[in-house]
Amino acid sequence: MAKRKGGAASEDAGGAWLTTYGDTVTLLLAFFVMLYAISQVDAVKFQLLVSGLEDPFDNKAAVQGLLETGNGIVGPTQRQDPAPTGIQGIEIAPANGQFGEPDAQVDPVATRTLTTESELIEVRDQLEEAFEILGISTRLGAEIDTRGLVISIATDDVLFPSGSPELAPEAAELVGAIAPVLRDFDNEIRIEGHTDTVPLDANGYTNWNLSSDRAIAVLGLLAADPQIDPRRLSATGYGEYRPIASNLTDAGKQKNRRVELVIAAATPPQLQETDNE
Repeated sequence: MAKRKGGAASEDAGGAWLTTYGDTVTLLLAFFVMLYAISQVDAVKFQLLVSGLEDPFDNKAAVQGLLETGNGIVGPTQRQDPAPTGIQGIEIAPANGQFGEPDAQVDPVATRTLTTESELIEVRDQLEEAFEILGISTRLGAEIDTRGLVISIATDDVLFPSGSPELAPEAAELVGAIAPVLRDFDNEIRIEGHTDTVPLDANGYTNWNLSSDRAIAVLGLLAADPQIDPRRLSATGYGEYRPIASNLTDAGKQKNRRVELVIAAATPPQLQETDNE
C-alpha cells in the first residue's frame, strides 16, 4: 500500500511543471494580443498603457516619451536639440512630415493681394535684388508667365542631392531668402516639382514620386514659417512632362531638374497684355 502511494506522489511531482508552463503560455498569449492591439498606435490608448507601466517598472516617462533623449513615441522628450534654421529663421520641417496642422498657430503678416502685373514685377525685382546680395542669383530665377510670378530653383546639389528627395544643407538658406518676400502678400503659392527624362525606377519609385516628394519637402520649409499661412500652400509633382529645355543635352536636363514656386496672380497676366494691346 505504501509503495502505491509513493508511486502516485512521484507521478504528481513529475507533472507539476505543467502548471507553470500553462501560466507562461497564457502570459505570452496575452502579451502578443496586446502587441497586436496596439500595432496601429492610438496616441490616447498608448498613453494609458505607458501610464499603467509607470509604477511597476518605475517609468517616469509617461508623458515625455520612453527615452530621456531623442523623440519619444508619444511626444517630444524634455531634451530636444533645436532644428537648424535658415538665414531668415525658417526652421527645417519636422521629420514626421506634419506641416500646416489645421489648428496650428499662424501669425500671418500679409496685408495685401497682388492683383496686377506691375505688382508681380515689383516682387520679382525684390527677389532678384535679394538673390544678388546673397550671391545665389545663379541658382534661382524669377519670371512672370500666364500663371503669375514663377520662382525657379535648380535642384542639383542646391535643394537636393542628385536623385534624392532629401533636402540639402543649403536648402533652408535658399528658401529662407525667399520667405520674407512671400510674407507681404496673401496670394496662393503653388510648389511644383520637375525632373528630366532619365528613368528612375527603384522598386517602383519613379520620377513622378521624386518630383512630388521634392515639392512637398520645399512646402515643408515654407510651412514652418509661422508668418506664412499654410492654407496658401499646395504641392504638385509633374515628373518629366513639363520641360523648359531639351532633354537631349546635359545642360537642358539640368535646367529641367527644378522646383518652381508659383505665386498665383489674382488677374492672369495674359489678360492684361490683351487689354494693353
